Parts: sequence; structure tokens; C-alpha cells
Amino acid sequence: MNDIISLIENAAKTKNDLASASIRMPKELYSFIEGLADQLDLSRQETMLKLLEKGVEAAKAALKLDDKEQAAVDIELLEPSSFHLLNTNKRHSLEDHDRMLSEGSAAAFYAPWKYNIDRIKKGDVVFLYENGKGIVAFGQGTGETEKREHHGYLEECHFQRLMDFTILDKPISAAEIKKAVQKNVVFLRTMSPMPDGQLLLNLIQKRSA
Repeated sequence: MNDIISLIENAAKTKNDLASASIRMPKELYSFIEGLADQLDLSRQETMLKLLEKGVEAAKAALKLDDKEQAAVDIELLEPSSFHLLNTNKRHSLEDHDRMLSEGSAAAFYAPWKYNIDRIKKGDVVFLYENGKGIVAFGQGTGETEKREHHGYLEECHFQRLMDFTILDKPISAAEIKKAVQKNVVFLRTMSPMPDGQLLLNLIQKRSA
């Protein structure tokens, strides 16, 4: 708890663009946040934001999303598949997300995560997953990985241009994906194999029919 208080007390106001969100919570919890904000001489929004940030960091640590060693092991153990679910990196960069959609590509950044792209073979189907929305686009890999700089670091972006790239009129939500494949899916992972990906293609084709 002392870490949270210290984090809030020493935090400078963020200058980044903020997204608006509403949340309903128990009155007792809201009352505590009000009291904590008064004690720290911060706004309720600043207090809740810092508490959320601390909680997100704990969740990321529990899931080992940014653990390089764990990510390298995960990539080695991934089962072969001709279908892949690729997170568009929106939690790190809106620019990366937008670029994948605008140029019709699948990309990943920095080692070991960037090596996921090298696993995509020609003709493999790649579903692009946007956090909060679901599968927003898909296409087929060329099997040819290209490299470019990312924020000044050479060859830290691996990407493949996707053939027959299609942006969906309506995303396939996380709930719909789980229902279609009948299994749990880790949507925050950079890229996951989808052995039952044909079921997702069938769902997409059924919608567009």
C-alpha cells in the first residue's frame, strides 16, 4: 500500500491523450477514493488513474506479458498452425495499430516478440485483434518477413504484408471468438496459434454473405 501512496503522491500529471471511460463501483469504494484524494490533495480522477495504473502493472506482471524470457519460451513452445491471432499492439502504440490496418500488414516489435512474425508461412491466415473490439481484419501471409526501424531502433519491427487483406465491417468480439473455438484465448499475447481458425473464417464468411 505504501508503494501505491508513494506512486500517487509523486506522480506528475500526464500530458498524453486520455481516453474517457465511465465505471460504476460500490459506494464504500468510491468514498474511500474520495478520502484518499482529499488526503493527497489530488483530484479523484488523478487518484483513480494512478490506482488503475498500479493494478494494470500487477496484472501485466501476473500474465508475464512483458517478460522477455517467458516470451522467448512461449514462442519456442507454440504449436504449428496455419492460423494466427495477432494483437495489434494498441496497448503500446496507436500508431503501430493504425499502420497495420492502413498498410494491410502483420507486425511485431523488439526481441523476442518480433520473431513471431517469422513463423508466418505463405498462405497462413492472420487475424488482427484490436483490444476492446476484437478481430478487426485478416489476410494471408506472404511468408516473406520484412524489417524496418521502430522509434529509431534498426530492424526492431518485423512485418509481413498480408495478401487479400480485409477490414471487417463489424469486429468479431472476444466473446464471439471464445464461443466459436470453444476454448480460452489469451488476447493480450503478441501472437497466438489458432488451430481452430477455420471456425473463425466460417463465422466471418457467414456474416458477409
